[in-house]
Amino acid sequence: MYHLKYLTIMSLNYSIAMMGNPLKKEEPKKAYAKAQTNGELNLKELSTLIASKCTVHQADVSAVLIATTECMLEVLKAGKQVDFGDLGAFRLQINSGGAPSADLFTSDYIKGVNIQFVPGEELQVIFQGLKFNLVPTRAAQAAVIKAQKAGKTTVDISGKNGSSDSESPDEI
Repeated sequence: MYHLKYLTIMSLNYSIAMMGNPLKKEEPKKAYAKAQTNGELNLKELSTLIASKCTVHQADVSAVLIATTECMLEVLKAGKQVDFGDLGAFRLQINSGGAPSADLFTSDYIKGVNIQFVPGEELQVIFQGLKFNLVPTRAAQAAVIKAQKAGKTTVDISGKNGSSDSESPDEI
């Protein structure tokens, strides 16, 4: 069995975002770290990577991953937790508003359902010794690229000129 604790320690890029407390709007905004991904691995790429580490062909890996997703959704809808061992577990989590009392609570208070992931014990070791690398926000990166293309030598990243402070991947 392959143990995740032998993985190479990498660094995680992050940027700083000023965010307010939505429950206490009068309080000043505080600086928080936001993880910055540096790419994505699609199903075909993941299947190819997995196939390179075993004797199963990429098409078979893709088929199993697709079937796993379909089965996982069926099982979650049935109210069960899906446990992937060292990887972790998936379960449904309900978001609801609060009723004045238990006897007044109905399903109308339920606002939505999310899938919660709880990493397995061995997967959690990847966070030990993780290094952090500060990078510009996506909005700042986009502003610099826009300025470079326009031949400008200065960039306003304050967000006061209509630019967004969002960390949406769409801003890249």
